[in-house]
This record gives sequence, C-alpha cells and structure tokens, in this order.
Amino acid sequence: MKSLITTTALVALLATAGAAQAQTLRWASQGDPQTMDPHSQNESMTNMMNGQVYEKLVMRDRQLNIVPSLATEWQQTGPLTWRFKLRPNVKFHDGSPLTADDVVFSIKRGQELTSQVNVYANAVGTPVAIDPLTVEFRMDKVNPVFLQHIDALWIMNKAWAEKNRVTKPLDFKNKEETYASRNANGTGPFMLVNRQPGTKTTYKRNPAWWGKFDGNVQEIVYTQISNDATRLAALVSGEIDFVLDPPLQDVAR
Repeated sequence: MKSLITTTALVALLATAGAAQAQTLRWASQGDPQTMDPHSQNESMTNMMNGQVYEKLVMRDRQLNIVPSLATEWQQTGPLTWRFKLRPNVKFHDGSPLTADDVVFSIKRGQELTSQVNVYANAVGTPVAIDPLTVEFRMDKVNPVFLQHIDALWIMNKAWAEKNRVTKPLDFKNKEETYASRNANGTGPFMLVNRQPGTKTTYKRNPAWWGKFDGNVQEIVYTQISNDATRLAALVSGEIDFVLDPPLQDVAR
C-alpha cells in the first residue's frame, strides 16, 4: 500500500506541476530506485519511478478503484479463468505494438525466481494468448483477489527483452547488472532518457502515449540528495521544485 500511495502522490504532483505551467519537474528524495528492471525489485521508490515508464493491465484511479489501463475490459469466465481484452494501437516506446504475446511473456517473467513480484505473478496462473489482443489466465485454484494481483504486474516488450538478453529479471541480491538495470521500454506516459544511479534520472513525455495527460509537464528530472540539509537547501534556493521527504523539523519552513 505504501508503494501505491506514493505512486498516486506522484501522479497528483505531475498534474499540479502542469497546472502551474511547469515544463520541467525537478524533484528530489533521499532514496534512489534500485533498478529499472520492473520485475526485479518490489520497493516503493523503484515502483514509483518505473511506474512512469511501465504500465499494467489495470490501474488505480484517484479513489484507488481498479480501472482499465492496457486492458479495456475483462471478465471472469469461470471459477478458474479470467479473460482480458487489450487496448488496441498501444505502442511501446520503441514503436513496437503491444500484443498478447507481450503480456504472456511479462507474466511468465514475473514468475521467475529472481523476481520479487513472483508471489503475485504465480497467483494469477498461466497466461495464454487467445488472439493478438486477448489473454486468458488459467489458475489451478480460486483466487478471490485476482485483480489486486494483476495490479502488481508490469508489462514489458518481449522482443526488446530478447534482443537485449533480459528475458529474466536481474538477480539484484547477487548484484547482477543487465541492460534492464539502466534502460527501459514501456508503454507509459514518460520515457526513460538517462539513468545515473545515485545521482540523477531523467524522463521525457511520451508523445505517443494512449492516455490523456493532465497538465503540461514535458520532462522529469529526479536527483538523489541523501543529506537532509542539502536537500532542503536545494528546494529553498529553487534548484528543485519538490522534495518528497523534507525533514520533519523543517516542514513549516
């Protein structure tokens, strides 16, 4: 839930920044994403940042209800089966079309042992492509919170992962580095431009996004500033626009 709330807060922040005529949103926090691999780590900052690039079949609205995202509709066709219709004409950032094969690949990738979301991916069963825009999930036992588990699973491009040899989530525990550590190819509203771990991460707006933007933020620049005093000084001086975690004693200031 912490991850969900933080992501929702960032979405609201982007809308507010846009309303204030900001073209570039510059923000900071003491932490930093652990990896750009969306299945490797299930950690709040990592999920929040990857959530600008990658999307799921469903998402949460501002009241935290589950609503359509990469899937436009779904239904439970039996006690152990769910069927999803994918949104047509969705493109990954490299221009590749979203298909059912990408969904099947992503769910199976999330089920790998090096994935920290495998408990959710395994709970949704076996994904099967029915046609290019239809995916069915077949389970071996009833899952009463199936949609909540689907809401934890990012969708990647199969061809991109194969091309860059990242068909399995990187083994973060053993300090593995892969192409997915610092690169990304999602369908989301922002595209990863540059990743400098521990320093700065930059995104730009995805002009081909299927959704509707709130506001006019064109670029996001995130800077990790571990020291509380330095982070606050950057905010006060105007170097950044927003601090996620100001020291409690300085909130009034």
